[in-house]
Amino acid sequence: MRDSPLEVELSLLVCLLLCGVYAGYAFLAEPSGGQPFGHWLGISGAALMVATETLYSLRKRLRWLGWAGPLRLWLSFHIFTGLVGPFLVLLHTAFQFRGLAGFTMGLTGLVVASGFVGRYLYTAIPRSLAGAEASQAELAQAAVEVEARLAELAQQRSAAVQALVEADARWPRRQRGEIALVLLRAWDDWRYRRRLHAQVRQSERSEQRSLAEIERLLQRRRSLERQMRTLEGARRLLSTWHVAHVPMGLALFGSTAIHVAATLYFRAGLWS
Repeated sequence: MRDSPLEVELSLLVCLLLCGVYAGYAFLAEPSGGQPFGHWLGISGAALMVATETLYSLRKRLRWLGWAGPLRLWLSFHIFTGLVGPFLVLLHTAFQFRGLAGFTMGLTGLVVASGFVGRYLYTAIPRSLAGAEASQAELAQAAVEVEARLAELAQQRSAAVQALVEADARWPRRQRGEIALVLLRAWDDWRYRRRLHAQVRQSERSEQRSLAEIERLLQRRRSLERQMRTLEGARRLLSTWHVAHVPMGLALFGSTAIHVAATLYFRAGLWS
């Protein structure tokens, strides 16, 4: 089960490249959404946003599309287009937020921000490499395997390392409710990793070998414990997020459709 920010990093790289293209365009001409180049920025951005809202949903709901690749790759594409598309629309506005176009851009910003929240909640639910949600039984089995591997490695090390593994198992867990554990998991994980890394570094002074594998397994054990405690809460939060996110998306595309229709009707520089 793996969560990678690669699609976010790639999106930021593409946006930086687009900034370079836009800077060259601004140097040669006065930026305007009503000029042909500005229109094509908007058309490209709108096309990517439509892909964001449709392709991942179709892949998730239509089983016969299983041949098209694992769901996790479609989610990565969904995130990529959901960041690059709105950025193209932002460039299309020439940073002028007036009238319906400004309202549409504001909705776009809300949808993108909501998407980041959704991604955070989505990654709180453990999944297989294929993107399927893990069950409590699968998490429990993974925890047993991690525990067995930890016990095996600890027996091969010094008493100090065995004490480290045992002390970590006894370390008090957060007593927050499910929802708070989900929302604050990044903060909790950061604090735990920092404390654990300091303890491992201290133990390594008396060891001849690195304890990287034991540190990784301890982090994995703690993560599995939290996931088993918060699985249902994370699902409820993600379901609630969908209730808010979907109407915002529909409002955005309704506003975009009106903007496009008005542009075509008034022929606002599209054909010039």
